[in-house]
Amino acid sequence: MFGKGCKADTMRVKVILNPRSGQGRAREQSGMIDALGHRYGDLDIVPTQRPGHAAELAAAAAGEGYEMVAAAGGDGTVHEVICGLVGDGDRAALPLGIIPIGSGNDLAYGLGIREKPEEAVQRVFTGTRRAIDLGRVVDDRGRSAVFHNNLGIGFDAIVVMRTETISRIQGFLMYLTAVLQTIAFYYETPYMEMTFDGQPVNQRALFLYAGVGPRGGGGFLMTPDARWDDDRIDTCLCNPVGRLTMLAMLTRVMKGTHVTSPHVTMRRNHTITARSSSPMPIYVDGEMFAYPRDNVHAITITSVPAAVEVMV
Repeated sequence: MFGKGCKADTMRVKVILNPRSGQGRAREQSGMIDALGHRYGDLDIVPTQRPGHAAELAAAAAGEGYEMVAAAGGDGTVHEVICGLVGDGDRAALPLGIIPIGSGNDLAYGLGIREKPEEAVQRVFTGTRRAIDLGRVVDDRGRSAVFHNNLGIGFDAIVVMRTETISRIQGFLMYLTAVLQTIAFYYETPYMEMTFDGQPVNQRALFLYAGVGPRGGGGFLMTPDARWDDDRIDTCLCNPVGRLTMLAMLTRVMKGTHVTSPHVTMRRNHTITARSSSPMPIYVDGEMFAYPRDNVHAITITSVPAAVEVMV
């Protein structure tokens, strides 16, 4: 199951654990991670205390003498850890381990890391390194962020905003509930001026979705053919459609069969730009990058090849 990896008796690993991930399951797994981790190497668990803390902890890891950082949580935790490891550059300072204890775990799923947390801890120390691409987004104010899985503008970002108000359910069911609420209460199709590797596309759109990986929201295959090793970002541009069509498309998105629909256009490019007639709600990796009140009207999305090594 495990290939040749780092030497467990010498590797120092900093585990950044989000105690709120998986409805508190991450906190319950802390003792197991600590006990099992010390069988393979030198491991320290540091819990996050606030939003953005995981990025700060990851950014400091190399200077503290660690040889790897492991994210124990969901995609939000992984996103922050990667942001901290990459910073403003194009390459992560240290390799990344993943202990998937979140609700969606889309990156782990896409990379084939689907085992129990106990086995994931072992994989951190004994797996093989795989370099994966990232995406980087820069807005018209100069703000920048990297993303390991997906980015959404428009309808899809409103869905993420709605998940912030849902607390009793998690994972795929939470996203599905938010999607249904958004279909019922939101309908905007701003005019967008876009380029895909320099090729202009100008139209009204319900949303523009960009995927480095195939799955988002714990079960939606919006860009089912996306790969982490092709230096390209897959996009799904959705035309203005009615609510009944949106509902009909929902099951197809879960299977990834929407790619043949006349209502969407699938592309694969290195650089994408988008400018909107109205402020753009934008999310990256399930976390809001820009709310409508932030008044962002233009962004550039670029592929960042082989930016981080992940233990798989």
